[in-house]
Amino acid sequence: MNKKKAPSRPLPARPAADAERLLPFYDIGGRSYFGYRIVLAAKHFDRAILKLLAAHSDLSLPEWRVMSQLGLVPTGTVRSLADGAAVDRAEISRATRSLEARGLVRRREDETDRRSPVFSLTPAGRRRYKTVRKPISDFIVHLIDGISAKDLEAANRALWALTQGCL
Repeated sequence: MNKKKAPSRPLPARPAADAERLLPFYDIGGRSYFGYRIVLAAKHFDRAILKLLAAHSDLSLPEWRVMSQLGLVPTGTVRSLADGAAVDRAEISRATRSLEARGLVRRREDETDRRSPVFSLTPAGRRRYKTVRKPISDFIVHLIDGISAKDLEAANRALWALTQGCL
């Protein structure tokens, strides 16, 4: 599907968070509920990505999750793609079927395990990935603009530690 590309323009400034209204939700029994902050940030991030996907493609969020992983690694199975996106296999399976039907993903049988097909981007899929990745990358750059490298490094370490603690 050829969708007209939206004109490139700067992203709008983010409004300041209303700390007085929001911070009480982050404290439970006098202790910071950091998990709640993470969930809220993830929800708002997904909503922003959905808006970008709607503006620049006809992809759903699960389809984008598949394409973004296959844009970084040459191939993936339903299991590896689900693990990489931290979503269930059924969601990835539906997304790969849709992407395959639209000619964006290629499916081939794995000779070593016929129960687990291997997926890769087609040339059309690679072009779509590059087209959609640009506005998403611009959004992320805008999102972290103004956060020091030291703070980003600390946040990455903390998020990695929290992720590992949940596994």
